[in-house]
Amino acid sequence: MYIEYDEYELIELFESEPTPILQKEAGMFIYGKNDNNGIRLTLSMSIYEMECSIGISVGEHVVFETTLKNVESMRSKDKCLRIHQKESTQDYLIYFGATIFVKIEEV
Repeated sequence: MYIEYDEYELIELFESEPTPILQKEAGMFIYGKNDNNGIRLTLSMSIYEMECSIGISVGEHVVFETTLKNVESMRSKDKCLRIHQKESTQDYLIYFGATIFVKIEEV
């Protein structure tokens, strides 16, 4: 099992290539993006372990951080990344605009 996602969609949203952790073949990556207000989003993922971590910080202060397990898929639509976990009633939505923010939505 692994996380279903489109690498090119993530590159488009984050406007940069990921940084591999260890070797690229290990399937572990870190993506990062800053918005116009000094908010930093970090998304780390382990494709084969089906885990990802979302972190949002302002300057040196972490304002939101979570680790998601059993991540089934990541889908992009209209500057939004939807992260779906297996057997979960909630999806995490990351919005990429002038301001980056995370929303938890019931499915």
